[in-house]
Amino acid sequence: MGAPQMSIRQFWSDLPGRLAVAQPRLIYFQERDPLQAVKDIGRKRGPVWEAYLIEALKQSPSMHARAISGKGVNETLVEYARLIDRLADLWRFPMLRLPARNYEVRTDALTKWAMEH
Repeated sequence: MGAPQMSIRQFWSDLPGRLAVAQPRLIYFQERDPLQAVKDIGRKRGPVWEAYLIEALKQSPSMHARAISGKGVNETLVEYARLIDRLADLWRFPMLRLPARNYEVRTDALTKWAMEH
C-alpha cells in the first residue's frame, strides 16, 4: 500500500506480457461498497479484528506519506478498492467478474465459467 499508483499501473500493464505463456484467468470478486463490506466484516469478527485492521493501515507507507489517521482509514480502503477495480479493467486475459457478497450468483456463474474455460 505504499507504492505510487502510477508504479502499480505500470507493473500491471507489463504483467500480461510476462504471463501470456501461462494463459492466466482472473476471477475478480468485485465489491460495490467496499467500506460497508469492511464494516460488516468488522461486526462479524469483532473489535479485536477492527483494531488490528486500523493499526495495520495506520502503519502503511501510504498512510504515513499522506499523514492520514482516524477516518482517513476509511478513505484509504475506498481508494484502494477503486484502484483494484481500475486494474481489473486493464486485465487483458479472460476474466470472470463476480459480486463479492452474492454467494448464490457467484457460485452458479463460477461453475459455468470454469466449465467453459
